[in-house]
Amino acid sequence: MGAIAVLSYMVYGHHMFVSGMNPISSIAFSFPTLIITIPATIIVLIWLGSLYGSKLRINSASLFSLGMISMFITGGVSGFFLAQPSLDIMLHATYFVVGHFHFVMAVSAMFGIFAGTYFWFPKMYGRMMNETLGKIHFILTFIGAYCIFMPFHYLGLAANVRRYQAFTDDYLQPLIPVHKFITVAALFTGAAQLIFVYNLIHSRFWGEKAPDNPWQATSLEWATTSPPPFDNFGGQLPVVYHDAYQYGIEGATDDYVMQNSPEKIETVRDEA
Repeated sequence: MGAIAVLSYMVYGHHMFVSGMNPISSIAFSFPTLIITIPATIIVLIWLGSLYGSKLRINSASLFSLGMISMFITGGVSGFFLAQPSLDIMLHATYFVVGHFHFVMAVSAMFGIFAGTYFWFPKMYGRMMNETLGKIHFILTFIGAYCIFMPFHYLGLAANVRRYQAFTDDYLQPLIPVHKFITVAALFTGAAQLIFVYNLIHSRFWGEKAPDNPWQATSLEWATTSPPPFDNFGGQLPVVYHDAYQYGIEGATDDYVMQNSPEKIETVRDEA
């Protein structure tokens, strides 16, 4: 994450490849734009690696988390093309850029927000959100997002430029059906968010009462009641015995061990 933060200050020139920039400067900006894909790929592999060997529970929060990874990868792959000055000259200011940006920065962030909302809603309000509605919300949003932004890449490859009020040019008129499809998909996806709004409001007042630790998570916020009292831990600070990643522990009472559990854990290390 530190490498991404540092490199992010060095890639602004890739927005200016068609501005009359010196070709040497465009090459110089192309290198960090390509290099930033390395730490980004490492982060994605960490996300995927954390799932390896896990007993994944399919619920609304986990589905949106997996969907976030999918959106980030899809948008990141199209970034390779825009990092090359020779290709970006063709794709710059087209719908290809719009599709790439929204996958990485918009839809990925929204999926992360939805995942966090479904996950921490019980802790905030002491009630569970409806899982059936949550899964329907995910399926419709996931399909809708791809139906909106994948055609953007096709439009960009077809040289459909951005910010046109009307497609009156001859070469753009055959692309109008694609725009109509995107419009219908966007309206459909927007309507699907009403399911989330209803689920959020209904669950806040009439949802099923949440247990203190509905997800059987190990971190400290789940060591108190849901919702927590005013001082978070009822006047007594928790004692931390373990880190927050004790899952699948052999010999433990459950398949997870809370951070504040005094249960002893034998750590087995492989000796080289």
